[in-house]
Amino acid sequence: MADLTSITQAKLSVFKKEADPRQQLGCDKISGFFYIKLSSGGAWRLRYTDLLGKRRTATIADANIKPSQAAAEAISWKAKLREGIDPLSYKEALAQQQREAEQLKAANVYISVGAFYESIYIPHKLDNYRYGAGTLKVIKHNFEHLFNRDMDKLNSADILQWYNKRKGKGIKRSTLVRDFGAFKAMLNFATQPLKGVNEPILKVNPIKSFTLPALTIKEQDELEAHNEKLSHQRDIFSQEVKLQISTGLQLYSDNLKKKRRSSIAHGKSHLVNLDNLTYPHWFIPFCHIARLTGMRPSDIYALKWENLLFNQFNDQTTLIFTPSKTKKAENSRKIKFPVTGELKHVFDSWAAQQEQVKKGLIFKSERTNKTLERKAHLRHWKQVKALGGVPESLDFYSFRHNFISELVARGVPVLTIAGLVGHKDGSMIATNYLRHDEQDMASYLEILGQNWNEINKEKKWI
Repeated sequence: MADLTSITQAKLSVFKKEADPRQQLGCDKISGFFYIKLSSGGAWRLRYTDLLGKRRTATIADANIKPSQAAAEAISWKAKLREGIDPLSYKEALAQQQREAEQLKAANVYISVGAFYESIYIPHKLDNYRYGAGTLKVIKHNFEHLFNRDMDKLNSADILQWYNKRKGKGIKRSTLVRDFGAFKAMLNFATQPLKGVNEPILKVNPIKSFTLPALTIKEQDELEAHNEKLSHQRDIFSQEVKLQISTGLQLYSDNLKKKRRSSIAHGKSHLVNLDNLTYPHWFIPFCHIARLTGMRPSDIYALKWENLLFNQFNDQTTLIFTPSKTKKAENSRKIKFPVTGELKHVFDSWAAQQEQVKKGLIFKSERTNKTLERKAHLRHWKQVKALGGVPESLDFYSFRHNFISELVARGVPVLTIAGLVGHKDGSMIATNYLRHDEQDMASYLEILGQNWNEINKEKKWI
């Protein structure tokens, strides 16, 4: 191998000591092969013409190897050229393959359900979704028994076994559909490449095409009863129910003030007297906003004072926000809600009670100064219902249904309503809300019957 190149170890040693940076020591036996001295060390290089006729220079070895070894590498590169292989492109391709192999090896650490859930999906959901923690709890509660399995080894039998077990415990079909959807969504996410990794951890979601078993006749009947219940929840509140809610809120306010007076009288003088406050508790304006806007509770929790924009040119305030339910969707749209009348009074009165109202959350925890727990309103709503005699079955979400139903009954265009409540179109409202109040329907049918009776009498059909 010593005869492969004219560059001997002795010549190389002298060159390294005496040459200036960027000087080259060429080889008389191998064309284009040379050693270059660099400001720090050096390198063995080969100058050649590639398959497209372009002159290229490639580093084929570092300075640490002997001249004979570097020469052998140069000869190998020239042999590849004769075989129609560009050695530099070949080298780059090998390096890329090695990088991808290392990336894939690193990604395969997360191939198990549990590892992916803990290391990848938890940060993804918590960083990108307001209520991602709830979805994470659903997945862990339902599918933790699969955490030691590799995602690509899951199958329909795993899901069917889970479904039958949960169904046997009396879990509602709608809940099972939701829970399975959350798990499937996680596996779908695993089929997307991670940042910095070309190949996804999971090439194909093995349960992507699996659907839960068809409803039994009993389940169909239960679903029909459930939908019927939802249908009634979309009815307009009767005057009696409205009075009950109003009474409950007033009594709740009075009770809070009474308890605070008692606490102050019994030695807790440091507490704030609530008697002069319009709203002694955050839930009361929270409830009023729900009934006056039809907003989802999650969106009310997320409201900030910055969402209220005042236009000095027309003296109008507008509530502008993006519903959390559609915030991540491509077609998400901002809701622009005019703040006038009673709604303006609610915001103004609540703002007057706050020490800092220019920015930040409108409703926040006094303990943490952060967003309230998303079901915090339910405990207070339960007390209001009990105090006012409101039907126990009336959900807080019914304020949204009532808001939409009342607008429909007043003839407000469906698309206008959709814009106010954050629907992308009017199809959902048209399907579920376009019906009259039961009393109105009864009166319409009675008039129709009377009309036919008059005709029957005139024609003597009866």
